Amino acid sequence: MSGTELSTHRLDIDCEVLNSHEPEPDDVPVITVNPFVPSFYGADSFDPTGAFPTFTLLQILGDDVFREFRSERHQALDACRDLWPRIRMLFQYYLQGNAEMFTRIAQKQLGLEWEPHTSHERTSVAYQALAMATTMITGNTGNSNAKVLDRFARKHTAAMDRHADHLRAFRRKGETSAVLERDLFTELNRFVERHESWEMGLLGRFIGAKEKRAFEELVLFRDEFSTVRDLYQQGFELACKCLWPLVAAQNTVKRGGPDDFGDVHPESVPVKKRPKSLEKFDKLPSAYKIAYVEQVPGWESFAVLLDNRRRNTIGHATAHHDLQTGRVVSDEDPTGMTYLEFLSETLGVFEALSTLAQVLRATRVASSPDFVLPEG
Repeated sequence: MSGTELSTHRLDIDCEVLNSHEPEPDDVPVITVNPFVPSFYGADSFDPTGAFPTFTLLQILGDDVFREFRSERHQALDACRDLWPRIRMLFQYYLQGNAEMFTRIAQKQLGLEWEPHTSHERTSVAYQALAMATTMITGNTGNSNAKVLDRFARKHTAAMDRHADHLRAFRRKGETSAVLERDLFTELNRFVERHESWEMGLLGRFIGAKEKRAFEELVLFRDEFSTVRDLYQQGFELACKCLWPLVAAQNTVKRGGPDDFGDVHPESVPVKKRPKSLEKFDKLPSAYKIAYVEQVPGWESFAVLLDNRRRNTIGHATAHHDLQTGRVVSDEDPTGMTYLEFLSETLGVFEALSTLAQVLRATRVASSPDFVLPEG
């Protein structure tokens, strides 16, 4: 079955039609199937939880939470379908340095009422538009984006105001940041283009322990494991490459320099691996980078969005989607996780990339030719 609208819907299925009553002469057999909603494999009527898609969500979530979920899901679908094509066009012109076309798209497609003349103005416009779209896709429920960015902005601003070395570090990494910027947008675009394959990960943000147990009894009849795992793995690794501005801001505010990691290190990082500069930090394994960010109050969410233990289950060579149980398992983790949880982890990586895009924005503004490097 494919298609999200009635006009484009296609159904190709072999099945036995079950009726709970004797059909009337004018009855038309109806099959209720929705591969986006976890279902009960053995259902032979509408009665058990998991037999009727919409009612399943209402039963488990409750009316109020269901309405919130439905609203945020439709918001995400609208952003991908209607807003993202315009954002993509704008950002591509930004990356190309085509100021004329960038301004035209910003004004005609996105309603910008003024003309950005400088490099850092165009950077701000491009990233504000990007944030608008990615926030609509990730939704507000369970989203840690605002808290992370608020804390980073305050630390980064304080570091820029007080320590010239902080700005020099960002300038020094300017070329690397430009490559990361292009890679980050390319990856975000890949996620959005394949949004249908992972978008039900949003459901995981509306359920507690009780609801989780109910969904574990059901199976999500989708199987794009290879496609989604590729998004998850590449997104995870790229996100970890973009963590350095957070660490740089923390180092400068706490110890006066972006390369100064001091004596406070995560316990999980071996003594011989503890970095003495941002360059050394860049060479750390992803798990250690996440540990340094996680130890800063307010940024603990990165350890949730970028869960290394989950990454090992999903990325293991033997990992696969068991279609009978609806779980992602591997030889190392035979219990694994439900496919719905797997999609929730993928949404978490998308949120991490979206947040880090706005963090990276600070590095692009700081390295803009519009600003003069302070003396001293």
